[in-house]
Amino acid sequence: MTDEERFETLLAPYRGAHAMPDFRAVQQEPRVPRRWPYAVAAAVVIALLVPRSRTLRDGELVQTSRFTTRIKAPSIGTIDVAPHTTLRLVQSGAGRYLLDLREGSIHAKTSSPPGVFVVNTPKAIATDLGCEYTLSVQPSGVGALHVETGWVGLRYGFMQSLVPANAHATIDAGGNLGPPIFDDAPFREDAPLDTILRVARTKDAFTLLNLLPRAASADQRVQIYDRLNALVPAPPGVTRETVRDRWSFGTVDAWWPPVMKASGLTAI
Repeated sequence: MTDEERFETLLAPYRGAHAMPDFRAVQQEPRVPRRWPYAVAAAVVIALLVPRSRTLRDGELVQTSRFTTRIKAPSIGTIDVAPHTTLRLVQSGAGRYLLDLREGSIHAKTSSPPGVFVVNTPKAIATDLGCEYTLSVQPSGVGALHVETGWVGLRYGFMQSLVPANAHATIDAGGNLGPPIFDDAPFREDAPLDTILRVARTKDAFTLLNLLPRAASADQRVQIYDRLNALVPAPPGVTRETVRDRWSFGTVDAWWPPVMKASGLTAI
């Protein structure tokens, strides 16, 4: 089974059984400014306007300037669109992609079944698994995801990153997905591997396990394995030699349940 098939299998139980809903209104209204990532966060001043609403049609381009725009969809939730954001509503035949976020930031708070609301960005696809999150991207594809509640699945090709509440992940210009990192982690995503391994807590075992398939070499996998094994002992069959010499994406499958438990995470 390919990694993409594994990802689809993982999400299958959460896919909505109903037809994709329409966005019924786009409403511009005074909003409390959020701390939007990147340049759009600088100093947002929301003008006081009389709220107005209209229907957002399939394929319609939305470009915000000075105002925060709220998209309301009763069967999805609310999506606040930051100033200087460009997006398009896209309902694919497969009933999956809803928003094509080309540049800027959105803050989504959903009530729909997991897997229904999907955001396509220049380099990655964000699948809502029943949550609240902020997603920001630049035209180059560089982006950042921060999850407040629930989970969000990021995917680019065969790469994936499942990001839990109170954690974040990055997207680089090449589409490489950073591992999920808890907001209170004692390291940053750009820290050297040696630093991450040295200061990682038991809670950060989830990040370390996500780092294994991103390791640049067998030696790096062994380094990660040793530290992770010290924090959360590996189950039988997940050995140092296997990780070093016979690596595949399924090698550490049995390690996920104890690592998630140690990191304080429940199943998706």
